Amino acid sequence: MLRGPLGKAKYKPKFSGHDTFPFRYAWLTKIVHYLEDGDIKKIKEFEKYKLQTMSEFGVGLNMVKSMRHWSQVTKVCDKNFQLTEFGKFIFSKKKAADPYLEKSETLWLLHWMIASDPNLTTWFYLFNYHPSLIVNREQVINELVQIGNFSKWKGVSPNTIKRDVDCFIRTYLVTHKKGEITEDSIECPLAELGLLQQTYTKNEFELHKGTKSSLSQGIFEFALYDYWSKQNNQIITFEKLMYDFGSPGKVFQLDEKSLEEYLDNMAQSSNKVFQFDKGAGGLRQITKIKDIKQNQLLNNCYKKVA
Repeated sequence: MLRGPLGKAKYKPKFSGHDTFPFRYAWLTKIVHYLEDGDIKKIKEFEKYKLQTMSEFGVGLNMVKSMRHWSQVTKVCDKNFQLTEFGKFIFSKKKAADPYLEKSETLWLLHWMIASDPNLTTWFYLFNYHPSLIVNREQVINELVQIGNFSKWKGVSPNTIKRDVDCFIRTYLVTHKKGEITEDSIECPLAELGLLQQTYTKNEFELHKGTKSSLSQGIFEFALYDYWSKQNNQIITFEKLMYDFGSPGKVFQLDEKSLEEYLDNMAQSSNKVFQFDKGAGGLRQITKIKDIKQNQLLNNCYKKVA
């Protein structure tokens, strides 16, 4: 029996919504600005206004549907297409941290929002459940089909799962042509994170586990706080932070050494939200010592390190 969030009796899988398109560089910015301009009704009542939104966004019908999907799953807006503080902080017309996705901090934040969400079945499965660093396309499709059959997931077909797995791969993969990387090599901004790499075998890829040079201390602490908010414990062990479903260790594909370095560095953080203790007998645990608002955590993500 599958453990964790995907194994819950009332779990409802999601393998669609993106219409096979990973999100593009300008999409989230366009959606945020569109909603800030007061056009939320057109987005919510999409079927009624689809021709108008297609014209105003300058893309086809399926891409508009995909833009709606990605704006929600990245937590840029909520289920009712109300902008979140997170979405406004990064993409707002008035004052934005990174509206054109030029900073790796933003990409890691967007990855965290997607891959830590159990409602996005393929993403959550591959970063949190998949037992191997090797991602074989056909094998992953078969694994998800078998899990769905065993768990009696309703309304899920192998073709839907196949399209979702294909979209996952295209979200994170840099396509090399004749040894060169061009603008066309990256379909989705998240490919810049280097989390998925092509192997020498067709339709087989490898997750990059270990040190992430572009993953800043601020991003790690944002993710830790977000993960913490979903737990019931005041104290969390190192092992849980490393291996639990939806944890920073899993979602960022860290190794134990990398995780411990981030935890050690928390002592130098300006806000000191957490405390990392190494007890007797090798017991390592993390304690939250104060609360902090999300916008302060986001500000910390973009602070320049001297």
